[in-house]
Amino acid sequence: MVARAVLSLLALLPLCLGGCALFAPGASRIMNKPEALNPAQIQDFEKAVPVRRVVRLQTSIMSALDTDKRIRGLIWEELDESGLMSPSDRRRLNQSGIRVGVAGGSLPWSLETLLRGEQSGSGSPGSGRPSSFGMNVAIPEGSPSILELPIQGASLFVPPNQIAGMKRGGELNDARTVIEMRAVEYGDGWVVIRFLPQIHHGSMTRRYSVSQGAGQMPVRQNIQPLYEQQFELKLHTNETVVIGYYEQDDWTVGRMLMQSDNLSYRTERLLALRLTSLEEVAGQQELSVQYSKY
Repeated sequence: MVARAVLSLLALLPLCLGGCALFAPGASRIMNKPEALNPAQIQDFEKAVPVRRVVRLQTSIMSALDTDKRIRGLIWEELDESGLMSPSDRRRLNQSGIRVGVAGGSLPWSLETLLRGEQSGSGSPGSGRPSSFGMNVAIPEGSPSILELPIQGASLFVPPNQIAGMKRGGELNDARTVIEMRAVEYGDGWVVIRFLPQIHHGSMTRRYSVSQGAGQMPVRQNIQPLYEQQFELKLHTNETVVIGYYEQDDWTVGRMLMQSDNLSYRTERLLALRLTSLEEVAGQQELSVQYSKY
Protein backbone atom coordinates (compact mmCIF):
# COMPACT_ATOMS: atom_id res chain seq x y z
CA MET A 1 0.00 0.00 0.00
CA VAL A 2 2.81 2.40 0.88
CA ALA A 3 4.61 1.63 -2.37
CA ARG A 4 1.41 2.26 -4.41
CA ALA A 5 0.90 5.65 -2.74
CA VAL A 6 4.49 6.67 -3.49
CA LEU A 7 4.04 5.74 -7.16
CA SER A 8 0.86 7.80 -7.37
CA LEU A 9 2.59 10.86 -5.94
CA LEU A 10 5.45 10.49 -8.40
CA ALA A 11 2.97 10.30 -11.30
CA LEU A 12 1.16 13.48 -10.23
CA LEU A 13 4.31 15.52 -9.66
CA PRO A 14 4.96 16.49 -13.35
CA LEU A 15 1.33 17.53 -13.82
CA CYS A 16 1.47 19.76 -10.76
CA LEU A 17 4.66 21.41 -11.98
CA GLY A 18 3.11 22.03 -15.43
CA GLY A 19 -0.04 23.45 -13.85
CA CYS A 20 1.97 25.93 -11.86
CA ALA A 21 3.64 27.07 -15.07
CA LEU A 22 0.25 27.73 -16.65
CA PHE A 23 -0.62 30.20 -13.92
CA ALA A 24 2.77 31.87 -13.70
CA PRO A 25 2.82 35.69 -14.04
CA GLY A 26 4.70 35.52 -17.35
CA ALA A 27 2.00 33.40 -19.00
CA SER A 28 -0.90 35.72 -18.10
CA ARG A 29 0.57 38.40 -20.44
CA ILE A 30 -0.38 36.26 -23.46
CA MET A 31 -4.06 36.18 -22.56
CA ASN A 32 -4.64 39.67 -21.24
CA LYS A 33 -2.44 42.07 -23.21
CA PRO A 34 -4.47 43.97 -25.86
CA GLU A 35 -2.81 44.17 -29.26
CA ALA A 36 -3.43 46.67 -32.08
CA LEU A 37 -4.75 45.52 -35.44
CA ASN A 38 -2.06 44.56 -37.94
CA PRO A 39 -2.20 45.82 -41.58
CA ALA A 40 -3.99 42.74 -42.87
CA GLN A 41 -6.62 43.00 -40.14
CA ILE A 42 -7.06 46.73 -40.84
CA GLN A 43 -7.75 45.93 -44.50
CA ASP A 44 -10.35 43.33 -43.50
CA PHE A 45 -11.93 45.83 -41.12
CA GLU A 46 -12.21 48.48 -43.86
CA LYS A 47 -13.90 45.99 -46.16
CA ALA A 48 -16.45 45.26 -43.44
CA VAL A 49 -17.52 48.93 -43.09
CA PRO A 50 -21.16 49.19 -44.27
CA VAL A 51 -21.80 51.22 -47.43
CA ARG A 52 -25.23 52.68 -48.27
CA ARG A 53 -26.13 53.96 -51.70
CA VAL A 54 -27.96 57.27 -51.98
CA VAL A 55 -29.99 58.43 -54.99
CA ARG A 56 -30.06 62.21 -55.42
CA LEU A 57 -32.85 63.90 -57.35
CA GLN A 58 -33.46 67.50 -58.31
CA THR A 59 -37.23 67.95 -58.21
CA SER A 60 -39.48 70.74 -59.48
CA ILE A 61 -43.24 71.26 -59.15
CA MET A 62 -44.62 73.51 -61.89
CA SER A 63 -48.10 75.01 -61.97
CA ALA A 64 -50.00 76.73 -64.79
CA LEU A 65 -53.52 77.13 -66.14
CA ASP A 66 -55.01 73.91 -67.49
CA THR A 67 -55.56 75.79 -70.77
CA ASP A 68 -51.82 76.39 -71.17
CA LYS A 69 -50.76 74.71 -74.42
CA ARG A 70 -47.42 73.66 -72.94
CA ILE A 71 -48.74 71.65 -70.03
CA ARG A 72 -51.07 69.44 -72.09
CA GLY A 73 -49.45 69.32 -75.53
CA LEU A 74 -46.10 70.87 -76.33
CA ILE A 75 -44.13 69.28 -73.51
CA TRP A 76 -45.37 65.76 -74.22
CA GLU A 77 -44.48 65.96 -77.91
CA GLU A 78 -40.78 65.87 -76.94
CA LEU A 79 -40.95 63.28 -74.13
CA ASP A 80 -40.56 59.52 -74.41
CA GLU A 81 -43.70 57.82 -73.09
CA SER A 82 -43.58 54.46 -74.90
CA GLY A 83 -40.16 53.15 -73.86
CA LEU A 84 -40.59 53.46 -70.10
CA MET A 85 -42.96 50.65 -69.23
CA SER A 86 -45.19 48.02 -70.76
CA PRO A 87 -48.24 49.17 -72.77
CA SER A 88 -50.56 47.63 -70.15
CA ASP A 89 -48.94 49.63 -67.33
CA ARG A 90 -49.10 52.82 -69.37
CA ARG A 91 -52.81 52.25 -70.13
CA ARG A 92 -53.46 51.57 -66.43
CA LEU A 93 -51.86 54.88 -65.46
CA ASN A 94 -53.60 56.82 -68.24
CA GLN A 95 -56.96 55.45 -67.10
CA SER A 96 -56.09 56.73 -63.63
CA GLY A 97 -55.38 60.17 -65.10
CA ILE A 98 -51.58 59.93 -64.79
CA ARG A 99 -49.15 60.58 -67.61
CA VAL A 100 -45.43 59.80 -67.44
CA GLY A 101 -42.59 60.69 -69.82
CA VAL A 102 -38.81 60.94 -69.74
CA ALA A 103 -36.41 63.47 -71.27
CA GLY A 104 -32.71 62.91 -71.85
CA GLY A 105 -29.94 65.32 -70.97
CA SER A 106 -31.58 68.29 -72.73
CA LEU A 107 -35.06 69.37 -71.66
CA PRO A 108 -37.81 70.44 -74.07
CA TRP A 109 -37.96 74.19 -74.56
CA SER A 110 -41.59 74.32 -73.36
CA LEU A 111 -40.63 72.52 -70.14
CA GLU A 112 -37.76 74.91 -69.51
CA THR A 113 -40.08 77.92 -69.84
CA LEU A 114 -42.41 76.42 -67.23
CA LEU A 115 -39.44 75.75 -64.95
CA ARG A 116 -38.58 79.45 -65.22
CA GLY A 117 -42.18 80.41 -64.47
CA GLU A 118 -42.66 82.24 -67.76
CA GLN A 119 -46.15 83.34 -68.79
CA SER A 120 -47.81 81.76 -71.81
CA GLY A 121 -49.73 83.85 -74.32
CA SER A 122 -52.78 81.63 -73.88
CA GLY A 123 -53.27 82.45 -70.18
CA SER A 124 -55.36 85.18 -68.64
CA PRO A 125 -53.20 87.96 -67.19
CA GLY A 126 -53.18 88.04 -63.41
CA SER A 127 -54.89 84.68 -62.92
CA GLY A 128 -53.17 81.33 -62.49
CA ARG A 129 -49.76 82.75 -63.28
CA PRO A 130 -47.22 79.98 -63.91
CA SER A 131 -45.03 79.17 -60.96
CA SER A 132 -42.28 76.73 -60.19
CA PHE A 133 -40.42 75.67 -57.09
CA GLY A 134 -38.02 72.85 -56.44
CA MET A 135 -35.91 71.03 -53.93
CA ASN A 136 -33.22 68.39 -53.76
CA VAL A 137 -34.38 64.97 -52.58
CA ALA A 138 -32.19 62.10 -51.38
CA ILE A 139 -33.41 58.50 -51.39
CA PRO A 140 -31.19 56.37 -49.11
CA GLU A 141 -30.87 52.67 -49.75
CA GLY A 142 -33.55 50.70 -47.92
CA SER A 143 -35.62 53.78 -47.00
CA PRO A 144 -38.24 55.80 -48.91
CA SER A 145 -38.51 59.55 -49.43
CA ILE A 146 -41.68 61.48 -50.13
CA LEU A 147 -42.55 64.43 -52.32
CA GLU A 148 -45.59 66.40 -51.16
CA LEU A 149 -48.06 67.86 -53.65
CA PRO A 150 -49.79 70.87 -52.07
CA ILE A 151 -53.57 71.08 -52.28
CA GLN A 152 -55.87 74.03 -51.84
CA GLY A 153 -57.96 74.20 -48.69
CA ALA A 154 -57.93 72.22 -45.47
CA SER A 155 -59.78 69.18 -46.79
CA LEU A 156 -59.87 66.84 -49.75
CA PHE A 157 -62.99 65.23 -51.19
CA VAL A 158 -62.79 61.68 -52.54
CA PRO A 159 -65.87 60.29 -54.35
CA PRO A 160 -67.18 56.92 -53.10
CA ASN A 161 -65.88 53.72 -54.72
CA GLN A 162 -63.09 55.50 -56.55
CA ILE A 163 -60.16 54.38 -54.40
CA ALA A 164 -59.61 50.83 -53.18
CA GLY A 165 -59.86 50.73 -49.39
CA MET A 166 -61.96 53.91 -49.28
CA LYS A 167 -65.35 52.69 -50.50
CA ARG A 168 -67.31 55.29 -48.57
CA GLY A 169 -65.17 58.19 -49.74
CA GLY A 170 -66.07 61.61 -48.42
CA GLU A 171 -64.22 64.65 -47.12
CA LEU A 172 -60.76 64.05 -45.66
CA ASN A 173 -59.58 66.63 -43.15
CA ASP A 174 -55.99 67.86 -43.02
CA ALA A 175 -55.30 65.89 -46.18
CA ARG A 176 -52.04 65.83 -48.11
CA THR A 177 -51.23 64.08 -51.36
CA VAL A 178 -47.70 62.75 -51.61
CA ILE A 179 -45.63 60.49 -53.83
CA GLU A 180 -43.40 57.99 -52.04
CA MET A 181 -40.20 57.16 -53.88
CA ARG A 182 -38.05 54.11 -53.17
CA ALA A 183 -34.96 52.86 -55.02
CA VAL A 184 -35.40 49.14 -55.68
CA GLU A 185 -32.53 48.32 -58.06
CA TYR A 186 -29.13 49.85 -58.77
CA GLY A 187 -26.66 49.71 -61.63
CA ASP A 188 -23.71 51.57 -63.12
CA GLY A 189 -25.17 55.05 -63.67
CA TRP A 190 -28.81 53.99 -63.39
CA VAL A 191 -31.44 53.17 -60.80
CA VAL A 192 -34.97 51.77 -60.75
CA ILE A 193 -37.31 53.93 -58.65
CA ARG A 194 -40.75 52.85 -57.45
CA PHE A 195 -43.33 55.63 -57.28
CA LEU A 196 -46.30 55.13 -54.95
CA PRO A 197 -48.93 57.90 -54.64
CA GLN A 198 -50.46 58.20 -51.19
CA ILE A 199 -53.09 60.19 -49.32
CA HIS A 200 -52.16 61.35 -45.82
CA HIS A 201 -55.12 62.56 -43.80
CA GLY A 202 -56.42 62.99 -40.28
CA SER A 203 -55.03 64.86 -37.32
CA MET A 204 -51.51 64.35 -36.04
CA THR A 205 -51.30 62.28 -32.87
CA ARG A 206 -48.41 61.31 -30.64
CA ARG A 207 -47.24 58.05 -29.14
CA TYR A 208 -45.17 57.56 -26.02
CA SER A 209 -41.85 55.77 -26.07
CA VAL A 210 -41.65 52.71 -23.81
CA SER A 211 -38.16 53.70 -22.66
CA GLN A 212 -38.08 55.63 -19.42
CA GLY A 213 -37.32 59.32 -19.75
CA ALA A 214 -37.70 59.40 -23.55
CA GLY A 215 -39.74 62.14 -25.19
CA GLN A 216 -42.84 61.81 -27.29
CA MET A 217 -42.51 60.87 -30.93
CA PRO A 218 -44.85 62.30 -33.58
CA VAL A 219 -46.97 59.77 -35.40
CA ARG A 220 -47.68 60.16 -39.07
CA GLN A 221 -51.24 60.72 -40.24
CA ASN A 222 -53.50 58.02 -41.56
CA ILE A 223 -51.93 56.80 -44.80
CA GLN A 224 -53.88 55.45 -47.76
CA PRO A 225 -51.50 53.92 -50.35
CA LEU A 226 -52.77 54.04 -53.94
CA TYR A 227 -51.34 50.74 -55.13
CA GLU A 228 -53.34 50.76 -58.36
CA GLN A 229 -51.40 53.87 -59.41
CA GLN A 230 -47.97 52.53 -58.40
CA PHE A 231 -45.30 52.27 -61.09
CA GLU A 232 -41.55 51.76 -61.56
CA LEU A 233 -39.09 53.57 -63.83
CA LYS A 234 -35.48 53.01 -64.78
CA LEU A 235 -33.61 56.32 -64.84
CA HIS A 236 -30.06 57.04 -65.99
CA THR A 237 -27.96 59.89 -64.66
CA ASN A 238 -29.11 63.30 -65.98
CA GLU A 239 -32.43 61.93 -67.25
CA THR A 240 -35.61 63.71 -66.15
CA VAL A 241 -38.94 62.02 -65.52
CA VAL A 242 -42.05 64.17 -65.95
CA ILE A 243 -45.37 63.24 -64.28
CA GLY A 244 -48.54 65.02 -65.32
CA TYR A 245 -52.28 64.74 -65.80
CA TYR A 246 -53.89 62.58 -68.48
CA GLU A 247 -57.32 64.01 -69.18
CA GLN A 248 -60.34 61.82 -68.50
CA ASP A 249 -64.04 62.65 -68.43
CA ASP A 250 -64.63 61.24 -64.94
CA TRP A 251 -62.91 61.89 -61.61
CA THR A 252 -59.50 60.22 -61.41
CA VAL A 253 -56.59 60.00 -59.02
CA GLY A 254 -54.55 61.99 -61.54
CA ARG A 255 -57.03 64.85 -61.33
CA MET A 256 -56.80 64.76 -57.54
CA LEU A 257 -53.00 64.85 -57.63
CA MET A 258 -52.43 67.28 -60.45
CA GLN A 259 -55.31 69.76 -60.53
CA SER A 260 -56.53 72.51 -58.23
CA ASP A 261 -59.79 74.41 -58.70
CA ASN A 262 -60.28 78.08 -57.99
CA LEU A 263 -63.43 80.17 -58.23
CA SER A 264 -62.48 81.56 -61.62
CA TYR A 265 -59.85 79.20 -63.05
CA ARG A 266 -58.24 75.77 -62.74
CA THR A 267 -54.54 75.17 -62.41
CA GLU A 268 -52.60 72.07 -63.27
CA ARG A 269 -49.30 70.71 -62.03
CA LEU A 270 -46.32 68.98 -63.58
CA LEU A 271 -43.59 67.17 -61.67
CA ALA A 272 -40.06 67.02 -63.04
CA LEU A 273 -37.49 64.84 -61.28
CA ARG A 274 -33.93 64.79 -62.59
CA LEU A 275 -31.50 62.06 -61.50
CA THR A 276 -28.38 64.03 -60.61
CA SER A 277 -26.15 61.39 -59.02
CA LEU A 278 -25.78 58.00 -57.38
CA GLU A 279 -23.50 58.06 -54.37
CA GLU A 280 -22.05 55.56 -51.95
CA VAL A 281 -21.84 56.68 -48.33
CA ALA A 282 -19.55 54.66 -46.05
CA GLY A 283 -20.07 54.26 -42.32
CA GLN A 284 -17.77 55.68 -39.65
CA GLN A 285 -14.40 53.98 -39.34
CA GLU A 286 -12.63 53.65 -36.01
CA LEU A 287 -9.28 51.86 -36.33
CA SER A 288 -8.27 52.18 -32.67
CA VAL A 289 -10.21 49.02 -31.87
CA GLN A 290 -8.18 46.57 -29.81
CA TYR A 291 -8.80 43.00 -28.85
CA SER A 292 -7.14 40.24 -26.87
CA LYS A 293 -5.65 37.13 -28.39
CA TYR A 294 -6.36 33.82 -26.78
